[in-house]
Amino acid sequence: MADRRQKNSPASVRRSLSLALSLSLWLGSLAGAQGAPQGQAPTAEKMAAVIHRYVLSQAPWEAKNVQVQVAPFAPTVAPTGAADFRILKPTKGITPGVHSFLLAAMVAGKEAARFWLKADIRVFDEVVVTSYPLAQREPVTAAAVRVERRDVSSLTSRPFSRIEEVLGQQTVRFVEVNEIMTQKTLERPTLVKRGSAVVLVYETGILRVETPGAAEEGGKAGDLIQVKNPSSGKLLRGVVLDGRTVRVN
Repeated sequence: MADRRQKNSPASVRRSLSLALSLSLWLGSLAGAQGAPQGQAPTAEKMAAVIHRYVLSQAPWEAKNVQVQVAPFAPTVAPTGAADFRILKPTKGITPGVHSFLLAAMVAGKEAARFWLKADIRVFDEVVVTSYPLAQREPVTAAAVRVERRDVSSLTSRPFSRIEEVLGQQTVRFVEVNEIMTQKTLERPTLVKRGSAVVLVYETGILRVETPGAAEEGGKAGDLIQVKNPSSGKLLRGVVLDGRTVRVN
């Protein structure tokens, strides 16, 4: 009974509380020494939003067409209250792909911390794609293509965004199904061949004169080619209008 009273005495309780408090303080200091976060750690979502805004300020893309994915990074801790992050050493004319960014955490207008991270920038857009395979030099029809939202980040040539842009053109090579149509995929077909008979058209105001001619060069719609007027023997320069007509004035 005496031992139990001694263990529950006020002095014994005070010693126990003192030991517990000392242990708690020691564990807390150990955790701080081991790098326990003391402030705000920037999240991947927050950093993606910062880079997304930066990309839009440097490129002509629409916000809805730009996707930013931040690679895993060491959680650098910013002091409590850091509400603004700024990209240091910005690069003009940013392109799709993986880029490294040096960011600063700003507190009350002053730099409190800085860190590096990588982000993959992707661009999407509504583009013309093939609905079925097309052979080399095959004319493009409305049934052969459709418009679809696709990732255009890796394209090396400008894609077409409207079906009207590709109608009447022909493929440069074999084109697979679901392939994005670009300026390197298509070309205007040759309408006039060298040596072929054409109609030479002279137009001045309300006057229009047509005369037979011969093509000295081949050409596509809109090309400036050399033609010959058999009647006069003169060589002229004219614009190809279609497969049989060249405007020479």
